[in-house]
Amino acid sequence: MTTTVDLLDPTSNSAIVKLSTRAFPGVVLQGDTLHSLYRRANTALSALDPDTQPHEYNSLELVVDTLRGCLDVYEETLARHGYSLPYFDD
Repeated sequence: MTTTVDLLDPTSNSAIVKLSTRAFPGVVLQGDTLHSLYRRANTALSALDPDTQPHEYNSLELVVDTLRGCLDVYEETLARHGYSLPYFDD
């Protein structure tokens, strides 16, 4: 199966693309932008108390977990293809 990509709108840190295998366009984030969003969300999560703010904590935890999953795929893919990361992970 061949997948083509239509670039609908290129911007500096993200782009709107339409994959031929998908019904709707998606957003492509630069890896360093994805990493920054993950780190900021994770920092915000660590500031919440799950006992006194369970709804907020659970909602943000879902965001952090989703971003971490995307970042894991990104990092594994770059490693597999011989690219270095555009950020330092500590």
